[in-house]
Amino acid sequence: MKSARIGYARCSTDKQDLTAQRDALIDLGVDPERIYTDHGITGRNRTRPGLDQALAAVREGDTLAGLTHEIFRR
Repeated sequence: MKSARIGYARCSTDKQDLTAQRDALIDLGVDPERIYTDHGITGRNRTRPGLDQALAAVREGDTLAGLTHEIFRR
């Protein structure tokens, strides 16, 4: 089975833009269709549908990519 790179990007306010994070994940080899996002969700909010989708997409041998460890914390 071929491994895949799954990406996750998050910004905490609606005024922030995910474009730079998406572009960086694509530069790391993540297929744009495999990038999951949460927009306008703070780190304190434990409900993160995009992260849940990203984790559900990961299979054995895959790599989950995020630009900073802070997006996975809390």
